[in-house]
Amino acid sequence: MLLKKYDENKEALMQIGREAIAERRRLGLPISDRDLENEAKDRAEHEDIRVPAAAARQ
Repeated sequence: MLLKKYDENKEALMQIGREAIAERRRLGLPISDRDLENEAKDRAEHEDIRVPAAAARQ
């Protein structure tokens, strides 16, 4: 039960972070090196999960 809640909260916080970085980009504000590293790690973890749109339609 606690681990499930932890995972839900962790994912919610990660989503908030993604939105904050996107907002900083829209406003033209600087993004910290640590945030850029975390974003790169997040992308690398999820790239193998994504299915290209062309492949999904077949």
